[in-house]
Amino acid sequence: MNSIFQNHLNIRRIVFILLVAGVAVFLYARQQNENYYDLLIVSGATPLAVAEKVPETFSLTVNGLVKKEYVFSGSALNGFATTRTRTCEFSPDGKFLGAYAYLGIPVYNILEGISPRKPDGAVFNQPMDIMATFTSISGEKVHFSLNELLMTDDSRPVTLAYMRKEVLPTTEAVRENYTFNLFRDNLSGLKVICPGEPDTARYLDNVATVTYTTLPVPDDLLPARTKGKKCTGESILCIENRESRTADFNNVAAAKIDHWVRIGHGHGFEDVASVAGYDLRSFLTANFPGAGKSDFFLFAACDGYRCLFSGREIFETDDGKGMIIATTINDQPAPQGFRLALTADFFADRSMWGLAYVVRIPNVR
Repeated sequence: MNSIFQNHLNIRRIVFILLVAGVAVFLYARQQNENYYDLLIVSGATPLAVAEKVPETFSLTVNGLVKKEYVFSGSALNGFATTRTRTCEFSPDGKFLGAYAYLGIPVYNILEGISPRKPDGAVFNQPMDIMATFTSISGEKVHFSLNELLMTDDSRPVTLAYMRKEVLPTTEAVRENYTFNLFRDNLSGLKVICPGEPDTARYLDNVATVTYTTLPVPDDLLPARTKGKKCTGESILCIENRESRTADFNNVAAAKIDHWVRIGHGHGFEDVASVAGYDLRSFLTANFPGAGKSDFFLFAACDGYRCLFSGREIFETDDGKGMIIATTINDQPAPQGFRLALTADFFADRSMWGLAYVVRIPNVR
């Protein structure tokens, strides 16, 4: 009898312990996911977009022309502001690859805090001509100009995604037979996504490093940087493979942009202007036969100021539509001659007075 009573008591103790453990686990989970549970209480529905942490196994290194090498662990990456982005993806040859929702970190959020540094004695010692190369664990690469990542409008930013979910039909019967999404699994590493581009040519899986470099250009054919120099860009010299010729505007389309908001990266709002002149895409195709999205272009002013652009940004994005070589500002002749005007940029620092040189750097890989 005592044995039966003791067994019954033990069972009750075990049940009690399990109950206490269950409550403790629930309270711990509730505390760890406090925001999520509060959201459920308020909304009464399961949210589709929730905060998720970068996996601890993910990391990113930024090296090259920087003051020091930066290594961000998964926990360090969690310190950056994130975004949720939905994409409909097409391969470069036009094949539909599916629709997805990503959680990620806009590249701007990471790189704006990285300090570039060029070697002592560099011909041009500012970061406007730097290229940012993203390299995967397997060695694949995609290239951007650094400042198409930092200076542009960030409504559809290039992003390092760390989580992917399929966007699927809501009807179960349709969902069971849905085969358009090529990718079914979550991400195994950081992934470059480019929501503002028409295809996935610059998407890249399992990114490990971002490297700052410069591209080889004929420095001896370009003026040295002389800050404060008073000069005028009266003509533009087009340079390719060390051959140069004066730009021809006869077959270049005209362009006009109203309401160009100019905000300096270092000093804030400047003004709102109307600019007119020549469409940049038209100028490049007219003066560099065969030029296109696989090229890079270096623009230089008569005082030596430089800025690097990728052909993909110029020819493949909405921002490229707003790039012009201005000859008038507010219906007045542009001071210091030709003005490179990037009217879709948030910051105006890539725009330059006295545009005098354009260098084509073909097929950067």
